[in-house]
Amino acid sequence: MLRDVREWFDGAADGEIRALEEVPGIDPERLRELWCAEPELMLRLDRLHTAAQRAFERRTRVAVTEELIRALRAVAQGADVARLETTVALAGTRLRADAATAGARGLNTGLTCGIVVSPVILVVVLALGAWVPGMFGVELGCQERLALAGALVCFSGGAMGAVFSVIVRLRDPRQLIRDRAGVRDSAGGGDPDADPVQLSRALRQEGWYRVVVGWFLASALYLLVTGGILTVLTPPAAPADLCGPGPLSADGHGALVKTWFFWGAIGFLAGLNERWARGLLRHPSAPGGEAAGPGEGTRRS
Repeated sequence: MLRDVREWFDGAADGEIRALEEVPGIDPERLRELWCAEPELMLRLDRLHTAAQRAFERRTRVAVTEELIRALRAVAQGADVARLETTVALAGTRLRADAATAGARGLNTGLTCGIVVSPVILVVVLALGAWVPGMFGVELGCQERLALAGALVCFSGGAMGAVFSVIVRLRDPRQLIRDRAGVRDSAGGGDPDADPVQLSRALRQEGWYRVVVGWFLASALYLLVTGGILTVLTPPAAPADLCGPGPLSADGHGALVKTWFFWGAIGFLAGLNERWARGLLRHPSAPGGEAAGPGEGTRRS
């Protein structure tokens, strides 16, 4: 059970990588003849055989490796080379799908982690906001508490906006692996030598990074609006309007709720702009050393 959970997150455990020459049941002399007769096909077979042994999912690793070896043995015993060509093409397609699964799973895990951690950070920030001023003999009044609450609501809205932006733009999981290493194989689906486990871990960090970008964008927009620098957006009610000597009226409660919804929406809109942080997706036309922006890759496709 624990192994299945770990493999779901990090992929199947690494095993010993065996070369084609080490596969039992194949005559070495016949294997050399195939290398001389079909060098390109055998080179691709060798690469896919190595890639299959480190596939992300165990079932893919076992199935693709066995299919390649079975086809190679058949050709070595006199079968048509076309069988091996078909098997190699199908193996490449399946390994690209495995890499896309690894990338999507890593990204989704990172985004989920960011969403789960957001409430924890909100509680910690709220506790610190109430505790730290007391260390200096400062007591937060009604207006300060409302301002802090508005900032936290905007903060959480930024996380949701960032996650929504990424999900909407990822219509095809293969976008995650397209030219990420700056190399395309003959089928146009990415580099078969890329390690899907490393891809999953990298995109897990990328997903978390997207949520963090949403936090900062929302917090920055909150500071601009409340600081009076950006006057285009005006909250329904200021903290001074909601604080008074007596309890809040019915209209006051309504204004407070609208204010929280306002800051949540502002944070959400700010989080949507995480797409301008470069690095998540690459477009096939982009050079290997320069990453296209996430929004650019989707708009062109």
